[in-house]
Amino acid sequence: MASRAQSLPRSQTPSRWLWDFLRHELAPYPRRAGTVARMVIAATLIMIIVMTFRIPYGFQGAVFALLISRENPRATVQAAATVLFVTVIGAAYLLVSAWFVISDPALHFLWVIASFFAGFYVISTLTNYTAAVIFATMLSVGIPVWDRHVPAETNVEDTLWICLGAFIGVAITAGVELAFARLQPGDEIVLPITDQLSAVADLLTCYAEGRTVDPALEQQVIRLDMLGTSRLRRILRRSNHSHHYCERMGAVAVLVRRLIDLATALSQLSFRPSANDRLRFRNVASNVASIRNDLINRRSLGRFGSIGRNGRYSYSHL
Repeated sequence: MASRAQSLPRSQTPSRWLWDFLRHELAPYPRRAGTVARMVIAATLIMIIVMTFRIPYGFQGAVFALLISRENPRATVQAAATVLFVTVIGAAYLLVSAWFVISDPALHFLWVIASFFAGFYVISTLTNYTAAVIFATMLSVGIPVWDRHVPAETNVEDTLWICLGAFIGVAITAGVELAFARLQPGDEIVLPITDQLSAVADLLTCYAEGRTVDPALEQQVIRLDMLGTSRLRRILRRSNHSHHYCERMGAVAVLVRRLIDLATALSQLSFRPSANDRLRFRNVASNVASIRNDLINRRSLGRFGSIGRNGRYSYSHL
C-alpha cells in the first residue's frame, strides 16, 4: 500500500539556504529563454533609440522593459498599460504638488518627506506590485529633478522627458511582444498546456524506469498544479479564436488539469512499482508525449478526449 512520504524539517546554515535559494530562483523553466530573449531585444532597441536621439532620462525605458515583460503577450500588454497609467499619475503628482511648494524651502522639505513616505506606503499596500514600483520610481527620479536651483520651466521639461522615456520603453516592449506573438499565433494557449504534459510525461517516465523522481521535477509539477487553469480560460475567453476552437482547447485544459492533479498526488506517494505497473506507466507516458507533439504541431485533437453521450469527457487516447 502506498503511503505519503513524510520528512521532518531540518535547519539550514545561511550559506546552504542562500545556495538553495539561488538554485531555485535561477533554475530554467519552460519559456524562460524566450522571455529573456524578448527582454534583451526590447532593452537593446530602446537604448539604441535613446542614444541615437539623445533622449534625457532614457534609461527609464530600458528599466521598464525589464519590469513589464511577461511570459505571454497579453500579460505584457496589460503591464504596459499599467505602466503608462501610473507614469501619467506620477508625473501629474509631481507637476501639481511641486507648484505649491517650489517657492517655500520649508514646505519643499516637507513635500520631499511626504512624497517618499507616499512611495513606500504605496509599495506596502498596493496588490499590483508593478504599479507600486513604477509610482515609487517616478517619485525617486522626479523629486531630485525638482530639487535643483534652475528655472521651473526646466524642471517641467525634464519631468516630461522622464515621461517620454517611459513611453518609449513601453511602446518598444509591447511592440516586440506583439511581433513575437504574430510569428507563432496561439502559443499563449498551446504552450502552457504542452508544458504541463511534458512535466507529466517526465514524471511517469521516472516511474516507468524505476528511477527516483528528481526533486526539481517534483517541484515543477507542484508549481503547475498551483497555477491552475484560470488564466488559460481567461485568455481563451478574450481571444479572437473561433467558438469551436475555444471549446476544444477548454476541454483539453480541463483534462490536462486533471492529469496534473493526479501527477501531483502521485509524486507525494512512496511506493515501489511492479513490472506490470512500470509497463503501464511507460504506455501512459508515451501517450502523453504523443498528445503533446500533436498539440505542438497543431494536429487534430480528436484522439485526446472524447465527449460521451452523458456529456462527460473521457481519456480516449490514454
